[in-house]
Amino acid sequence: MGHCLELGGQHTEKQHFTLMVACAEICRTSAHFMLIGSEYHQHISGECAEICNECADDCERFGDMQECVEACRRCAESCRKMEA
Repeated sequence: MGHCLELGGQHTEKQHFTLMVACAEICRTSAHFMLIGSEYHQHISGECAEICNECADDCERFGDMQECVEACRRCAESCRKMEA
């Protein structure tokens, strides 16, 4: 998010920035559900994977956010494994 704030412009458009915040929050929530042993962790992990993939796709369209794209894809893969 810091990268986008520094660049401004399309990087700080509401839809994109909100998606990045949602991605970070669902990752935190998914990890927390897993740590506390919640019976809902599989459901949350599935949502996490979906949101992370959407975030990666959105970051990828800018072309200068490869680090973010890779992090989101890795997270999505991890969440899919936790969902299974």
